[in-house]
Amino acid sequence: MWATHTCLLLLLIFTSNEAQSVLFKSLTLSVEPAEEVERGTNLTLTCDAKVSVSGGYRPKYSYIFYKDFKMLQMIQNEATAPGMTPGILYIPHSRAFHSGKYKCEVNVEEKGTSSNTVNVVVKGLQTPQLSVDRNVVMEGEGVRATCRAEEEQGSLTFSLKDGEEELYRDEASKGSVEKMVSLKPGRTATLSCSYYINVADGRLESNSSNVVSVDVKELDILPFIKIQPSPEVIEGDTVNISCGVNTSLGNSSSLSLQLAKDLKILKLNMKLTPYSKVVLASDAGEYECNSEMDNVQKTTSANLSVRELFSRPILTISPSEEFEMQPFTVRCTSSHYVSERISRDDVKYSVYRDGNLLTPGAFDGAYTDTTGNRTNGNYTCIAQVENITKHSQSHSFRAKVLVSTPRIQVTGKVVLGRPFQIHCFSDRGTFPITYRLLRNQNLLNHSQVSHPGEEAIFSSVISSEKQIQEFSCEAQNSPHTSPLLSKALNATVIVPVENSFLTVVPSPDDVTEGQDVFLICSIMKGTPPISFSWYSSDKDSPLNSSSVISNYSTHILYSVSGEHSGSYYCKAMNEGKETGNSNVISFTVRMARWKKSLIGGVCFVFVAVLVVVLVIYYRSMRGKRETAAQLSVKPASLKSDDPITSHP
Repeated sequence: MWATHTCLLLLLIFTSNEAQSVLFKSLTLSVEPAEEVERGTNLTLTCDAKVSVSGGYRPKYSYIFYKDFKMLQMIQNEATAPGMTPGILYIPHSRAFHSGKYKCEVNVEEKGTSSNTVNVVVKGLQTPQLSVDRNVVMEGEGVRATCRAEEEQGSLTFSLKDGEEELYRDEASKGSVEKMVSLKPGRTATLSCSYYINVADGRLESNSSNVVSVDVKELDILPFIKIQPSPEVIEGDTVNISCGVNTSLGNSSSLSLQLAKDLKILKLNMKLTPYSKVVLASDAGEYECNSEMDNVQKTTSANLSVRELFSRPILTISPSEEFEMQPFTVRCTSSHYVSERISRDDVKYSVYRDGNLLTPGAFDGAYTDTTGNRTNGNYTCIAQVENITKHSQSHSFRAKVLVSTPRIQVTGKVVLGRPFQIHCFSDRGTFPITYRLLRNQNLLNHSQVSHPGEEAIFSSVISSEKQIQEFSCEAQNSPHTSPLLSKALNATVIVPVENSFLTVVPSPDDVTEGQDVFLICSIMKGTPPISFSWYSSDKDSPLNSSSVISNYSTHILYSVSGEHSGSYYCKAMNEGKETGNSNVISFTVRMARWKKSLIGGVCFVFVAVLVVVLVIYYRSMRGKRETAAQLSVKPASLKSDDPITSHP
């Protein structure tokens, strides 16, 4: 098949002072005689470049051949005439190894292009030949098998089979492989081999080789095993187990015999003496006799059944849970025994607590005690007949702890007339614990606590301070004991403040300038400390605040003046309550007496002066009127020579 790949690439190559050019028209890769051939065919791959060059330019060029996209061969050349000589790759005596995808590439100076891809298929693989070093072997001996396909090239993966069972598979870089294999005994093995080679589109597999027969003779070392006096015995019986090989190989020094049970080797050399043991029920099971010679192992097994002489003891504690100071019983019993060997009285029991024997001497299997801290622990018992002992399972026992005397207290503040919380709790005691709240010995409420950290919480209200001591609580967690009573509740009771009252000293009607005015705020009742605050009606913020232990407090207005005139009130509060505003007292700061006297004196002097001035003024005015009257009478009697002077 011919394929053509055309590359439209214009190469400009500059040499010396004259520009030269090469124009690629096509680059094709062809295969002769065909792309698909039989093995052994000589193949020729031709890479032909069609180019046009300018002038007498003789470029240097190279061909590179690729197989499966990996570089296979490079051919370098230099043009001796216009055009380029094709590149040729020869593959003599082709094999399947040469199958794959081929392409070529041409490079001129620093420019290049690629051809089409050609898929070459070489059909047929060499049939492998199998040979062995021996055709007769004993069990345990190996056979050296060699599989050859020496005409093939590349990496071959060989497979060796015994019939349909594959014995071996491995990859080799040469045309043969050799392997030592072991074959199953007592039969004639039929060996064959094959191989395959990986190609681009998958893999090619060869035909199977010739079949080689190998006779594998069995090694007669199968052991026997014997249990005496019987494979079914009773605890306490002595059992002898022997094993051997009943052939001429039984005395071979290379033969070894071992006895094992449950993957544990009991005896390494069974050729000389048997294995002997006084058996227990735990010795029952399958015993294996293993023989080994020249890396060949064979096994024979036998089962031993051991009947219990007496059963494993069972420990019980009754009652399983109990409070302190109550009786309890520990019993140890074996439910059955072999009556033809022993009687019930032959079984002896012992009880242990934390590994310490509690029942020395004769013991009928029952142990009684009174619960308490000392009886807490892990109990086990042992049943024994002669040298056979059996242990019971361990049981843990802890006596329930009786509840301790409860304690009663409040959380937070107790304010008269408001709800408050009462807590009842005990320092120890097994849960659940029932708490009852009493008031004057009368039941108010009850609560059951079931988890650590929990407390019984009750709510109540009192109307007087003395009532706080009327509360108590009781606790109980066992039906065998009476409830325990706490002490009376003791807590500080806060009495809310009531009826704040404001008093002013001196009297509001007698407040004068320069005096100190005392604003006294008092309450009827309330638990100290008491916080007092004083206010002026024209201000939101307090004039002053103070906290005192008594039921009153005083705020002083020093050296009052007219600006202190106004209305005043106070407030009182404690942890229980804040009262409303007290009564309001108003006063006006009067003028000082000396100022009044001074003003009076000044006014008196002013009036006196004014009177004097008025008197003087009156008299002066009167004198003027009299003079004027006299003057109006005299002109009629005046003579011309009277000394009257007029001034213009």
